[in-house]
Amino acid sequence: MKRIAILVALMVASGLAANRTLAVLQSHTTAAALVNTTSPQVRLPGTIYVSQAGSIFAISGARIRRLALPSGGDWSQPRVLADGTLLVIRRFDAYSDLYRVSAAGRVLSRMTSDDPSTSNQTLQLDHWILWPSVSPDGTEVYFATDAPKPAPNQSYEVDFSIWSAPLGAGFSVADPGVTGGTRWSVPDMYTGGDIEPVPLPNGSLLYSSYANTGKGTVVTVLGLQTSPNSPMRSLTTPQQDCGAPAVAPDGVTVAMVCTNAGQTANLEVATLEGNGLGPPRVVAANCLCNSPSWSPTGDNLLYMNAADTDGNFGLWYIANAGGAHPGAARRVTDSSVDLEATSAAAWSGR
Repeated sequence: MKRIAILVALMVASGLAANRTLAVLQSHTTAAALVNTTSPQVRLPGTIYVSQAGSIFAISGARIRRLALPSGGDWSQPRVLADGTLLVIRRFDAYSDLYRVSAAGRVLSRMTSDDPSTSNQTLQLDHWILWPSVSPDGTEVYFATDAPKPAPNQSYEVDFSIWSAPLGAGFSVADPGVTGGTRWSVPDMYTGGDIEPVPLPNGSLLYSSYANTGKGTVVTVLGLQTSPNSPMRSLTTPQQDCGAPAVAPDGVTVAMVCTNAGQTANLEVATLEGNGLGPPRVVAANCLCNSPSWSPTGDNLLYMNAADTDGNFGLWYIANAGGAHPGAARRVTDSSVDLEATSAAAWSGR
């Protein structure tokens, strides 16, 4: 089966999730380029940014364009800011950096510098930065990074922890930590750590957390912290095996992908209730899905999905996913397109 065994497990089932993510994100596909396909099968308002084979594309109604980003490295994981600019990851073979770019792809700023030629001098000290997100008030950027490295700071291990830093200020991902940033989580070693941060309007933080059971296995849950120094509260059980959280603009409606120890996954929606999570509702069952993201209005949901075990990962859409009567899942991109399943679409109202 094409890559399904890895990708289904990628964010929700495997303790090696973070390291497998790096491997899959670096791979390229021979599927059709997005700009060469037929027009989108579902015409949606605004602009939707997706990643394919190291490039970022913008889908606006029937029009598809490739962002004119600089050559070199692979661009992925776009996030839309309030002014219409984007946060994006630029990934090389041994490190990645966070950039801010215009909607056309012009680089506005390089927010981190993990290139060993300009910072660290050894591969062991290079860092990965992935899964950027922005606080609801637009002042803080959150991300997962493998800093600090295990003592004596000479490790190839990649265990992510969650950090935040002011969006308008520079910061450095460096040992022993992130200069100018705040550390939120401390991961269990040799698990892949904590990934996919989602800041909430009340100042809390939601993310996917991988932990050792002490019995030779690793489990994953959705974790909630109320402050950087607070203990993590598990909102889901290890048996549910949930990850890839996405929170609607209302700050309480959560989409997530759960395997429930199965070979496929469910795309589920639940509501944050205090420091807990209400009963989940399945909006797409038995899918090969990942990376949900909400529309700017918060009622419609995008996600990556493969129609079958040998199919390409395309962009799919569910109308009214947060409501009592969600619509049927519909494919947006052509079936010949293979998008990055670990790079959630970013939906702008512009």
